[in-house]
Amino acid sequence: MRESTFRFDIREKTLVIMAFVFIFLSLFIPLWQIGVNHSLELKIRNDEIALRELNAEERRVRISLAESEAEWENRVVLSSVNEMSLRLSQLD
Repeated sequence: MRESTFRFDIREKTLVIMAFVFIFLSLFIPLWQIGVNHSLELKIRNDEIALRELNAEERRVRISLAESEAEWENRVVLSSVNEMSLRLSQLD
């Protein structure tokens, strides 16, 4: 019996290797893009959540500042009224 042997020259080997590389890349690149897109979507969601939290914190700080300012204004007015009533009582 005659044994059949396949011998490839360098061009055929190169073509086979290039075909495997092409198949690998044609499968890998879309999967890689899906992974990158998914991670970017997760980052966007996390950033949106963080932005909402920062906006809520900003509203709380603004409310606190407004309350503090109103309290300070009340103290100033009360202090002025007390000073005026003291001066009036000294005039009597």
